[in-house]
Amino acid sequence: MSKFNLDRRQFITASGLTAATAALTLAGCGGSSDSGKSDAATSDGGEKKSGYKVAMIMSGIITDGGWDQGHYESLKRACEKHSDWEMLEPKENTADADAATAAESYIDQDVDLIVGNGNQFASAWAEVIADAAQSHPNVHFLITNTDPESEMGDYENTDNVETVLPDFTQLGALAGVVAGLMTQNKSIGFIGGMKLPSTINKYSAYLAAAQKIDPSIKGQYNFEAGFTDASLGTKLAEQWINTNNVDVMWGDASAVDNGVRKALENAGADSHFDIAQPIDIMGDSQPTVVTSTITDWKIDQAMDEIAAGTFGGGKAITANMDNGGVSLGEFSSKIPEDIKSKIEEYAEQVKAGTFVTEDEVNAIKSTL
Repeated sequence: MSKFNLDRRQFITASGLTAATAALTLAGCGGSSDSGKSDAATSDGGEKKSGYKVAMIMSGIITDGGWDQGHYESLKRACEKHSDWEMLEPKENTADADAATAAESYIDQDVDLIVGNGNQFASAWAEVIADAAQSHPNVHFLITNTDPESEMGDYENTDNVETVLPDFTQLGALAGVVAGLMTQNKSIGFIGGMKLPSTINKYSAYLAAAQKIDPSIKGQYNFEAGFTDASLGTKLAEQWINTNNVDVMWGDASAVDNGVRKALENAGADSHFDIAQPIDIMGDSQPTVVTSTITDWKIDQAMDEIAAGTFGGGKAITANMDNGGVSLGEFSSKIPEDIKSKIEEYAEQVKAGTFVTEDEVNAIKSTL
């Protein structure tokens, strides 16, 4: 199997993570909801339930500061909007070999929504989802970062499953706008954990957007850094800083990104900047982070569809700027006010699809 077809988990499992045995006690979601009238009819003629359960199965831990924490925070936000949903304690550090068993433990409890936080669950759950469609038709599955057309072609039944795909062009363009406006050396960098289609799309939009600010901006990239070795991130960033004068970085490599930020700080936190993702980590403890590109995995939309009886069919939910699935986080005081205004102006153009064209993004992609 080529690296291009691997998933995040196949890199992470190399570090020897084992499946955690998470307790199945209920934790209240809390918050308020405008979706929970238990006597309201659904689109298929039934009635909404008075209460629902949601569970998440994760490849890592909820405190990783990146991918897994971002999913967990998305789940918490969804619960805060839906007081009629209760959240089961997530199953962390779930290895591929344990993914089906983890899902079956929730299926046996008739959990209304089971979320898998990555495309590795698409292959691991094909048989489980088909069986559940017959034996537990009220159990639904949401798999993130998954294209159903290319990654679920062998599914026998998609009645009870949907996926979520972020708008990778919007994510990359938002980061590119910030990088293009903040770089003084006209040299920006990007590190990805592996050469996935999403990684290629993000970087292509990132550089295309930065070059709309200034066509002379150059981009440095590495798509095969893995997700666990922070020291590699430090080494790569130091090399680019010293050789190519890189002064702004955006990363898509979890723990590796932490190493990048260390190198930027060592080079000077007032002149070398990082754009974080997928959660907002700007603050005193991250002196190089000037803002973050944030992904919300639209679990709230899946909850609404389940309550309405419209969930399923193997369709993909797009997380984008229109529905809050893609956004920029808080701005650092290191971004001057005039630059903030330009970022906000250009972000509106990114949202409207007018800042960078598909041809401009594809022109970068064709060189990779």
